[in-house]
Amino acid sequence: MALKKHAALVFSFVAALFLDTAVLPKWNLFSMVPFVMLACMLAAEQVFSIQTAILIGALGGLMEDLLCENMIGLTSALCLLAAVVYEKLPKDSDTKPIILGLYCAVLAFAVEFLRALAAWVIGMRFAFWMEMLYGALPRALLTGLWALAGMALYKPLLKRQVDAA
Repeated sequence: MALKKHAALVFSFVAALFLDTAVLPKWNLFSMVPFVMLACMLAAEQVFSIQTAILIGALGGLMEDLLCENMIGLTSALCLLAAVVYEKLPKDSDTKPIILGLYCAVLAFAVEFLRALAAWVIGMRFAFWMEMLYGALPRALLTGLWALAGMALYKPLLKRQVDAA
């Protein structure tokens, strides 16, 4: 069972990295590109553990920064911050999926806000609030949907496992 879990996590990590760096920046609808690595990380944290999420967030964020960004380490730091905040949110096994999706969307919006704030601080000039409303908000909602899809993908991997009390 652990082999299936690790294989699914490695496959989703590689797929999220490929989607974030190569596919979705080129082929998207109305320039709405979800943050698939963040969604993968939040789904893994909900289903498995925070250690898994930290590993995915740290490695995935760093690899995406090395491949595509000019601020090395920012994505990794924001992913780790989102993992810690998600761990502290009130949720249990009976939490409805729509609430989990909203949690993920709010965290994705916060990550987008902090990333835009960092870009503004280093000197980039853009319409900050318009970017938040018309860019970050739709991307955050799409990221929340991707996280729900990841949770649905990971849930069957936990069948027939007994929790250690």
